[in-house]
Amino acid sequence: MGFWSSVGSFCSSVASSAGRAISSAASAVGRAASKAWDTAKTVASKTIDFMADKAESFVGKVKEVWATVKPHVVKIAPIVANALKAIPHPWAQTAAVAIEKGLQALLALENSPVLKKAEQAILWAAKAARHFREKFLTPDEAKEAEQRQEDLQQAMDAMKTEEQRQSIRFAVVINDYVLVQTRIQAILDQDDIKDFEHYLRLRATQKLLKAAEKTLNTAQNLTEISADDSFLLRIGADLLAENPNLSDVDAERLDKIIKRRFSGKSLLPFVFEEMICAWETKYQNMEAKWEKLNKETAGLKRELKKLEVKLKLEPLTSEEEDKLTELKNEVNIGNHNLKCQAEENRAMQSYVHAAEGFLQVLEQSEEEFGAAGKDYIIDDVATVGRLLMDCVQNGKQWQELTVDEQMLITDYANIFAEDSKKRHQDLIEAEVV
Repeated sequence: MGFWSSVGSFCSSVASSAGRAISSAASAVGRAASKAWDTAKTVASKTIDFMADKAESFVGKVKEVWATVKPHVVKIAPIVANALKAIPHPWAQTAAVAIEKGLQALLALENSPVLKKAEQAILWAAKAARHFREKFLTPDEAKEAEQRQEDLQQAMDAMKTEEQRQSIRFAVVINDYVLVQTRIQAILDQDDIKDFEHYLRLRATQKLLKAAEKTLNTAQNLTEISADDSFLLRIGADLLAENPNLSDVDAERLDKIIKRRFSGKSLLPFVFEEMICAWETKYQNMEAKWEKLNKETAGLKRELKKLEVKLKLEPLTSEEEDKLTELKNEVNIGNHNLKCQAEENRAMQSYVHAAEGFLQVLEQSEEEFGAAGKDYIIDDVATVGRLLMDCVQNGKQWQELTVDEQMLITDYANIFAEDSKKRHQDLIEAEVV
């Protein structure tokens, strides 16, 4: 799928390298086990990528899924009604002296154009920091923010020490935060999600934005606003670009930051768990739809039964006879719709929960997978993965699979069903903390 494929390739190469290192130091049995695990990890990465790339053939059009998950995404978008209490934040108390030193460093370089631009950008950021979580830019203001990005970067490049660069980093973070927040809101307002790649980039950016927001809210001094925070926002802005690009160097750095800030989670699971969350949401809605259909059909069956019983006891009126015919038709239609919905639900359930299994292979070590009692299905990971990729490549629908193939996928998926539901719930809860 282009962008995320490159990320997946990077993550797979890192995992393979780590696997080879482990294998080289292991026994013959250990090497064999690690080889099977490396195979499972490689196939899991490719399968997740394939499923995301061709998701519309599995789970429906992206517009349909987006309509399902948009209320959740909008709800957790970094928009709050209350402004931050006031400047200074705890970190702002230490900022004044640092900023003065930084500007003095620029003045010493006799670079007055850079100094002037830096001063203006810092003044803007200091004002915006009072309510950065609720500030949005007009198109013209967004262009100004993009220019501030360049001006502040130029100023930082002119600085000689990390202390000097730190003096204006908060301005970089505030400026980029508001710019990225504005771009996210524009996507939400326009209701313009092009494909699953775009959706995953949006959700990844929202999560990176929240990580930077946490720093701004909790930092006690200026030094806690680090180059990592600025990097997260720059990457977030890049992810929302029309043609995003993430170099291996940036991917590796992003992977390390995510591991530190998101409980050891690596880059690929960080991104693709949002896909599973969206699919789980749609699956739950499909289950709710079946329940509604079932309830409605059950009501029709009760009405039909009453008339059929009455018919055995006495003649029906003409109106009742018409009603009897109508109810028979409606029950037949209801039974048909229930059957079709149940089949769709079973397919969706299998795809979603199988994807959860692949994601667990990507985010866990061989030892962790074994400790969870799932080492017995390592070989099945590759088998099921290749089967699903074949479906993607050849456009196979669920009903076109053999009974044995359906059972193989379903049995594999069932192992991870509860984990998928828990991940979905945990992600939702994490967004409202």
